[in-house]
Amino acid sequence: MANKPRHAVEPGIYFDMDEEFYHAAEGLSCSGIKHLTVSKLNYWHRNLNPDREPEDDTGARRFGKAVHALALEPERFARSFAPKLSPEDFPGALVTVDDMKAFLDLNKLPKSGKKKSDLVDRIVASGLPSVIWDQELAKYAAMNEGKTFLGADEGKRIAAAAAVLAADPYASAALTGGMPEVSFFVRDPETGVMLKSRMDYVRPRSTIDIKTFSNSRGKPVEKAIFEAIFYEGYHLQCVFYNQVRELARQQLASGEIQTFGSVSEQWLEEFTQTQEHGFVLVFIESSPPFDLRMVLMKEAEAPGADLNVFWSSAHMRISDMKHLYAECLVKYGDAPWRDRPPPHILEDTDLPMLMFS
Repeated sequence: MANKPRHAVEPGIYFDMDEEFYHAAEGLSCSGIKHLTVSKLNYWHRNLNPDREPEDDTGARRFGKAVHALALEPERFARSFAPKLSPEDFPGALVTVDDMKAFLDLNKLPKSGKKKSDLVDRIVASGLPSVIWDQELAKYAAMNEGKTFLGADEGKRIAAAAAVLAADPYASAALTGGMPEVSFFVRDPETGVMLKSRMDYVRPRSTIDIKTFSNSRGKPVEKAIFEAIFYEGYHLQCVFYNQVRELARQQLASGEIQTFGSVSEQWLEEFTQTQEHGFVLVFIESSPPFDLRMVLMKEAEAPGADLNVFWSSAHMRISDMKHLYAECLVKYGDAPWRDRPPPHILEDTDLPMLMFS
């Protein structure tokens, strides 16, 4: 099924916005900046193309979303996920055609039939006590319509990762006193474009983002995490979130935007008054032993010092992509953001330095 067209959202801070509604809303997000960095056409294809396919919600992506939900919003986890049903949950259930024929034969009933459903109908009509797997599965699916079903092993890993987060004193302290899954929509004063971010956990003085990671190559954990920050562009996310959050704070204080959803006056007051806020990445391994690390990302090593390279690099990238996004909206509109550049003459400097080693 193709995605729905994007829709406009009023600038503001949303504490109760549905995740799918957020993703379908107009605006430049951090992931959009990454797509735009690849190419203008890549951004259009993944964000604006009306025929684009939704991203697969499987594997690592599903695991990460489930851990987020269980750790931050257990009630939302219960609404969104359910354990996958197994025939082992119903000892003696009639699962296969052979099971049903054996049951019918045992009770001296006809066991012929062209389809499995014929056998099911005959067993039900007999009134004999029986548990039919297909019927139990259908009832369970109807009771949990719209939920994502998790296999037994997957469910155990999700629960274990969430338990490690809850037991860690630093992580549990960081995930206290804030609001989960907060959606920000702010107008960029420099370019006029809408910027949007959906932040995992927002405290009045800091933003917390949970990342699951795999270390299948057995690297030192810190090295695996630092490489993930670089290759996944988490430093870009840090700076973008800080920019969006600060714009929202300023615009909320001036009355340009408002909040939507339930939030305490104390939280809002402290959020609005806090001009400098921290950004923390919480990494939790996606398989045993579920190693956990926290990384605090700061603008500079000390007050008044030069900006960290990762920060200044991200800041420049964001600025460039905001301007490019604004230009493309005017130049292409809803049409594919496709250029036709002339052939490129390859130079040595175009190639990775590894070629010359």
